[in-house]
This record gives sequence, structure tokens and C-alpha cells, in this order.
Amino acid sequence: MPNFSYSLAQTISFSYAAILIGLYTLVVSTGQLDPSSASSVALLYDLTAIRIWIVVAGLATYSWLLASKAPLAMPMAIMSALAWVMFIEDYMVLDSVLFLPEHPLAKAAVVMRPLFMVSLTYICFKQFESEDA
Repeated sequence: MPNFSYSLAQTISFSYAAILIGLYTLVVSTGQLDPSSASSVALLYDLTAIRIWIVVAGLATYSWLLASKAPLAMPMAIMSALAWVMFIEDYMVLDSVLFLPEHPLAKAAVVMRPLFMVSLTYICFKQFESEDA
């Protein structure tokens, strides 16, 4: 049975996914979030779409494996590593290309991302710990 910290990490992960889905819907439907330059419009939309599909696919895979009682440690390690690579890419390489979010949903995504990263890594370690026992 999962403990409180594991349940909290799961809640943070699914909340972050919900924020990203809302942000993606906002970007696509209203065009309200504009990048800092006209040349980065396609990059913004492509990266947003790629990120949301990776997060949704990862959480769907996690949910499926959890429901089917399949081993979760290795898929969680892959998802965690991919999330860290995207994090490093976004903040070290693409930071000057993209915009500073002004919309509250975008700010929430920026604030929640480090919590999501820690939560995902925690879930990964707990899965390895429970599968080794």
C-alpha cells in the first residue's frame, strides 16, 4: 500500500499533467501565449505539442502498468530520464528562444515543473525499491 509521500508524488504528477493539458489547449485554441519573436512561433507550438504528448503518454503508460500490476521500475526510470533531459533542454538551450509566461496557467506550469521532476524521480526510486524487495 502506498504511503502518504508516494500518494502525494502521484497527485503532483497528475496535477502537472492536467496543467499542461490546459496550457496546451490555451495555446492552440486562443493563441493567447505569444513567443518573444515571430521566428519562434512554430518552435513554441511544436515543443508544446511534443511535451504534452510525452507527458500524457507517460502517465497513460504508468496508469496502465499500475492497473495491470506489471513491473513499473524500468518504465519509470525511462520516463524520469526523459523528463530530466527535456528539463535541461528547455532551461539551458531554449530559454532565450521562448517566452516568459504571463498567463496564470503558464506560471503554474513553470512553478509545478520542479515539483513534478522531484515527484517523478521519487516514484521511480520507490518503484525500484519495492520491486527489489
